[in-house]
Amino acid sequence: MRILVTFAVEAEFAPWRKLRGLEPIHLDGLDMFRCQIGRGTVDFVVTGMGMENARRGAEIAMAAPHTICIASGFAGSLKPAYKVGDILAARAVQRLGKSKIIECSRNLFMAAYENKAIEAKMFLTTDKVIATVEEKQRMSPFADAVDMESFAILSVAKEKRLPAVAIRVVSDRLDEDMPADIDMTVDDRGRIKIGGVFMHVASHPLQLPALIRLGRQSHTAAEALCNFLEAFIKELSFRSHGWPPPELQEVAAK
Repeated sequence: MRILVTFAVEAEFAPWRKLRGLEPIHLDGLDMFRCQIGRGTVDFVVTGMGMENARRGAEIAMAAPHTICIASGFAGSLKPAYKVGDILAARAVQRLGKSKIIECSRNLFMAAYENKAIEAKMFLTTDKVIATVEEKQRMSPFADAVDMESFAILSVAKEKRLPAVAIRVVSDRLDEDMPADIDMTVDDRGRIKIGGVFMHVASHPLQLPALIRLGRQSHTAAEALCNFLEAFIKELSFRSHGWPPPELQEVAAK
């Protein structure tokens, strides 16, 4: 079993660098990182933020054979019940302003749900950061969470006939504003610019507490997502390849 897991930014992927020994793989200008989890081989890709970057990264990564794809990363909550660190598994994804809906693999969704992910009927994918409470509340009747990449990733997976699911972690609540103009700290390839962050703070000093809060919540969310995916991928690999004998199950679970 070979699993592709996509992230948008380094902050979403960072916990894996400490958890696992990763083998760097270079594929047509795209950096992938490979490791073994359970009985499965996992390829991680950081595509950059936004639909265009996500689609480009997915097309390159999916040129190599994979068994399934997990579109992962942070999401903004559109429901008051969700808190930072909650893991959401989507039944379907939709691009904001478009009628097309892409359903996630039912089998992968059910496997995530059985592993204690929260059911999300819909993720909305947008072309920009949804920064204000007012914007989130306008979207709330239509979806459970909002992100910037899931629709692009699942679109490519559907074209490749690759079973896929969107599994994301809440990094900001419905009642929280994001720092204004936070998307200005991202370069053309969807990567966080450290210089851009400093410039943002210099021009918006009153938003420093919000940026600190965002950093803390992002760390909490990334750790929660890593822990969930680690256990979920092991479960999938053992379902596919069979569980090891009882005397080896403790070792295999590591």
